Amino acid sequence: MPKRTLWWGIGLSVGGALTILLAPPVLYSIVSAEGEAGQTFYSIVQLVLNIIRQLVLPLGTALIAASLVMFYLGGRSRPDDDRPKRWVLPEPTERGTER
Repeated sequence: MPKRTLWWGIGLSVGGALTILLAPPVLYSIVSAEGEAGQTFYSIVQLVLNIIRQLVLPLGTALIAASLVMFYLGGRSRPDDDRPKRWVLPEPTERGTER
């Protein structure tokens, strides 16, 4: 799971960075902002690019950080540890009557 999270984080970070760098020049070369239809299309594409700029790159870096935390926590819980790996509540019949 941490490796998959790391690769998704790297992919989103690289994709977000490339989108930020390459999308505006490509958009300006493709879309003619002359006329009402061109301006409307340009505004919609700019809105989508702003959302990508605000969400994708920070999400990618957060996923990279989360994978590092998962690697660290996974390394701390080795099979030779004497502490339990998962906490389970006892069954109601196993509980004592001391309430």
